[in-house]
Amino acid sequence: MTELSTTSRRRLLGATLAGAALTAAPLLRAQQAKPWRLGHQYTIDHPMSLGALEAAKVLAQKSSGRLRFDVFPAGQLGTGKELVQQVSDDSLDFTIDGPGQFGLWQKPLTIFEVPFVARDWDHLVKMMEGDWAGTQFKALADNQNLRKIGSPWYYGSRHFTTNKVALRTANDAKSLKIRVPESPLYMDMIRALGGAPTPMALAEVYLSLQTGVADGQENPLPTINSNKFFEVQKYLNLTAHIVNPMVPLMSERKWKALPPADQKLVSEAFEAGGQAATTALRALESKLVGELKGKGMTVVDSDRDSFRAAMKPVYAKNEAVWGKGVLEMLQAMK
Repeated sequence: MTELSTTSRRRLLGATLAGAALTAAPLLRAQQAKPWRLGHQYTIDHPMSLGALEAAKVLAQKSSGRLRFDVFPAGQLGTGKELVQQVSDDSLDFTIDGPGQFGLWQKPLTIFEVPFVARDWDHLVKMMEGDWAGTQFKALADNQNLRKIGSPWYYGSRHFTTNKVALRTANDAKSLKIRVPESPLYMDMIRALGGAPTPMALAEVYLSLQTGVADGQENPLPTINSNKFFEVQKYLNLTAHIVNPMVPLMSERKWKALPPADQKLVSEAFEAGGQAATTALRALESKLVGELKGKGMTVVDSDRDSFRAAMKPVYAKNEAVWGKGVLEMLQAMK
């Protein structure tokens, strides 16, 4: 065997080290990258939480570990209002919430959580992906540093639960203390029913229902189930008064700092997360009425027309916020 010269050995060693460095570079970048953070309010077994985890997994996979975020569920980083504020302030990278919440920063967007605004989920998506909504979301990004990422996620149809009385008609809600999210629109809805709105963060609701601070609340079926409200509420009133969207939000400044290829990866990841959350939520909705009945709740087929009629003052009060004729224009979309 011919012995390598000193020069040859050095060249071989240099090439080997260079090759190793190139091979290790992606791994080192992944290890050194500081993960982003996503905070939300939903329990770890809720479809929104599952969707967030799916988005995190897809982003890591598509970027070979270079782009990552950690998920902080169940209000660990704050209430819904606080989380949206943190994203706006650049102290949090992502959150997921609904128009009733981020609409506090761009008020016309609250229209997408108006009771009975949409016929169904497909109708609501068309409204939220239309030109009018696009203008509003652009203003949210430009003025409040809150960027909508991808398509809306399905959170479910909202129903009332109560402990004292069944809500067979809208009139039965009079004088009841009903927990709502920290959103003026939701408070307007309860006042229109003759009840007393009791705004609070989702994490505080169970104890408030248990101690009588609130007589009832309203949420989609998976949220009612995952938060175990069936333990402290007697009636499940099937009002389906709001078809509820959720939207992933990111700091607009951080979005603009990303190269276009990375923006594409982030968008694709949250699209995948939304599809996973929506699929899981629809599967849950199809069986939860029976399950909640089996857990002791009395299921009430509420007169939805009476609830719809009671909302006229809400529409009239907020028309100036949304713009004259906007509600009718959106509802007429096919």
